[in-house]
Amino acid sequence: MGPPAAPVPGRRVSFGAAAVLAGFLLLAPPLYLLGPFALLLIFALPRSARELFWLVVASAGAAGALSGEVPLGGQLLRWSGLALSGLFALLSLRARGPVFPRCLAAVGLTALGMGLWAWNQGIGWPEVERGFAALLTSGWQTVVEVGGRDAESRRQLQELVRPFIESAPRLARLMPGLLALQALAGAALASWWHHRVATSPLGSPPAPFREFRFNDHLIWGAIFGLGLLLVPLPTEGRAAAANFLIVWVGLYAARGVAIVATVLAVAPASLKLVAAGLAVLLAPVALGAAVTLGLADTWLDIRGRLRPPVPGGA
Repeated sequence: MGPPAAPVPGRRVSFGAAAVLAGFLLLAPPLYLLGPFALLLIFALPRSARELFWLVVASAGAAGALSGEVPLGGQLLRWSGLALSGLFALLSLRARGPVFPRCLAAVGLTALGMGLWAWNQGIGWPEVERGFAALLTSGWQTVVEVGGRDAESRRQLQELVRPFIESAPRLARLMPGLLALQALAGAALASWWHHRVATSPLGSPPAPFREFRFNDHLIWGAIFGLGLLLVPLPTEGRAAAANFLIVWVGLYAARGVAIVATVLAVAPASLKLVAAGLAVLLAPVALGAAVTLGLADTWLDIRGRLRPPVPGGA
């Protein structure tokens, strides 16, 4: 064995980084981020007051996410979060390569483990679908109860969230795929956060989002998932194929957004704000454009073409 690596001083968490972390904790299961981050810190053996502080904060948040009795949908979130946390931390112990393959492996093993757990508990796909639908409905109703301070405001909020409540059963069919994407993001953010605060972080640091890419052979996953939807399958098989395709759409959309981020890297802040606003207002169009860019990057290497040529042709 060689000499131990020199400690890498942790970097401060900037306002932008804090906003990204807070946004994830508000919009996704907190355990998908707090669990992997806390275990990474523990396995890295915290040595500074900063690391201990963040470990206490993350552990308290994870404990809060695990407290109380929850229905089936909440149980699925908890067990998947615990499995993701343990698997990603174990895969990171001796990791030397990029972070994304580690995240993908942890999420894939978590999905396999959750399927085995549901089978062992005698839980079928209809129960899982109903559990997720109830979880989504409960979440929207909580928004009404918390935000409605009087009868009129509660009525207005109820009308506002009614379409979301009515679409909960349809969205529940795609929840496994959406949760897989959130788990990928949570594990990647946990590694990124870990490298910012840890003295001797595990593994290599995550690359900037603008460099996000993955093995081009994953395009066959998208083709395979689309092909499964075109053949007659039982309900469970069609649900699995749809969720499989959701994951691949999300990955290629993220790759396309990374290309846009590269193009806008030198743009003024006002242009970036306009682009972000248009993306929100035209979300379906923006999503389709991002997926198309991500797919095109498989063959065109768009970011490679954007780099200026090296003098002398080296």
